[in-house]
Formats: sequence, structure tokens, C-alpha cells
Amino acid sequence: MSTVEAVDLAQGQDFSRTLLKHTSIRVSDDYLDAFRSHVEAVHYAEGEVIFHKGDESDFAILIASGEVEVYDEGSGTVLAVSGEGTLIGELGMISGDPRSASARALTPVRGWKIDRLDYREFLSDRPELATLFFRKIYAQLSASYGKLRQQFVALEDADRRYHALAFLFVTMVLMINIYALVNSIILTHLKVSHQEQVMFWTSRVMEIWGAFVIWGLTVRCGLTRQDMGIRMGNLWQSIGMGLGISVVALAAMAYFRTILYPELVGTPIIDPKLVTITVYTYILVAPLQEWICRGVLLTAIADLMPGKTRPMSAIVITSLIFSTLHLHYSQSLAVVALVSGIVWGWLHLKYRNLAGPIVSHFILGNAATLMGVWSIWERG
Repeated sequence: MSTVEAVDLAQGQDFSRTLLKHTSIRVSDDYLDAFRSHVEAVHYAEGEVIFHKGDESDFAILIASGEVEVYDEGSGTVLAVSGEGTLIGELGMISGDPRSASARALTPVRGWKIDRLDYREFLSDRPELATLFFRKIYAQLSASYGKLRQQFVALEDADRRYHALAFLFVTMVLMINIYALVNSIILTHLKVSHQEQVMFWTSRVMEIWGAFVIWGLTVRCGLTRQDMGIRMGNLWQSIGMGLGISVVALAAMAYFRTILYPELVGTPIIDPKLVTITVYTYILVAPLQEWICRGVLLTAIADLMPGKTRPMSAIVITSLIFSTLHLHYSQSLAVVALVSGIVWGWLHLKYRNLAGPIVSHFILGNAATLMGVWSIWERG
């Protein structure tokens, strides 16, 4: 056998194997060999356009190797990516309608070009081969339908999650307003001698009540523990960064406390006499507040908002809401809550872990109490 004959034989076998791929039908080797003489071997470079939307559908491509991307030129939407053994442009070749989409080579592509006129002429009296093509086309359409069905289900799930997150956000904003309103009324109208105790216990009861409601809403939204930052991933990085932020903040508080608040001159930096039940309960309050504000609310807002700036926008919005929760104490405390909320929000999104914000919140909240600045913030 000559070299040319050997090459022709190899190419014919390659063509037959590729054409029969994804089908179980048997076709005579003579038919396949005869049809092979009516197709043209083609090569496309990476990025080369094979046909444009609106072109005449006068050929199809049987892909031997490489990948072809079918896309809409107007929107740039990728409709499909096809590989070895797939026919491209086959529907237009059968119907005669103009191309409904464009196609280009994602990688170097090797295949065969099947002319529409040769296809119709050759298959007109060879039903066995015609059946093969229709079976192949049917298999490709079935696979495409399956992918579209999966995408549709995914879109439905995403739509349900979006609406559930929107409901969660609205509900949380309503609950936060109720929380702030109730505390404000108590602060304004109750006797001064009872303010601190009533405010403390009212806040704790409302936070626990809100936590149960919010937990139910997160289940409905499909938010997982991982989504909310309750996970082991990046745990030590988050804690380490939280401790680092706390050390810097503590140093600043220790340095500026007497400069900003002269009434604290002569008082100890850490006063054990200021230890109250608030200090002990903060080990529960800090995680609860961080889970509500950062784990749930920040996560929900970040998922709802569009655009590349949504992480920072979510941090700012959540911090503003967190700040309003402290307005019933004072404007000074609201400003402190705004700044700390931005820092803890950034820390949460950086590592997607609540451990760091919780540790920092616990340390700095208690430090502010023991240094005497919390009572000044409450009054100011």
C-alpha cells in the first residue's frame, strides 16, 4: 500500500469514527467511505469565525478535534460549546434557513465540511445514512435540551433565592426599626434610675427574639452556615486579623482616652470596678450581634446588590443600619458603631468568617466599658 493510500485510509477511518460518535446505529462501511469522498477536510485557527448569524446555511461542520463556540453576535451570549463528534450548523443545512447564530473556533479546530447540496444529493437514495444523520442531530438536540433544562432550573432556584433574600432584608429592616423604636421610647420615658437595667434586658430579650425569627428566615432563603461565615475555612486568619485590629484600636483608645475625655484623667486605664453583668454577657451578645449584622444582613445585601462595588456598598449599608441601632444611646456611640461596623464588615467579607469580627467586637466592646469611655459615649 502506498503512502497516499495509507493516509486516505486513516482519514476515512477517522471520519467514520467521528461521524458515528454519540450514536449506536450501524452503517455500511461502503456508504461511509463513499460519503467521505463528498466532504472536505478543513482547519480553523483559534478565534477564527466559521460562520456569522444571518449567513446562508450552505454547509455543516463535523468536528474531529477542538472546540467551537456558538454565540449570538448582538448580545455576545454563548449558546453552546461543541467538541469532537459534534455537527455544527446542521439544522440550517437541513431547513435552508439563514444562520440563527454565529460560530467561532475556541481552540484550533480540525474537521470536515459537509456541503448542503452534496448532502441532499448523496443521502436522497441512502436512507441508512440519512437515519444516521437524523439520529445524530436528535441526540445533539436532546443534549442541548437537557442543558437548557438544567439552566432553567438553576435560574428558577436563583429567582426564588433572590425573592427570599429580599423578603429577609425587608423583614430585618422592619425588626431593626422596631428594636430602635422600643429602646428609644424606654430611654426617653422611664425613670433615670431604671434606664440602664431596663435598656440592657430589653435589648437582650429583643435580640434573642429576633435571632429566632431571623434563623427561620435564613433557612427559608437557603443561606447556609458557610454563607454566613460560620465555618472553619480561614478561621485562624480571621481571628489573627481580628486580634491585630483590636490591638491597634486598644492602643489608640488608651492613648486618646484622657485627651478626648479630660474627666478620665487620673482614673485607671482598666478599672475592675466597672465590671458588670454586661461584661460577662458580652461573650454571647457579641457573637449574636455579629451573626445578625454581618453574617445575615451583610450577606443578604451583598447577594441582592448588582455591580462590582456591591461588597463595599453592602458594608456601608450594613454599618449605617448597625449605627442606627445605637442612636437611642447617643450620637457619639452611633458614630463609633458606624466606624467599627465598617471595619468588621470588611473583615467578614475578606475571610468569609465571623470569628475575627466576633473576637474584635468582644474585646473592644468590653475594653470601652472597662476604660470608662462607654459610659461617656452613652451620655454623649
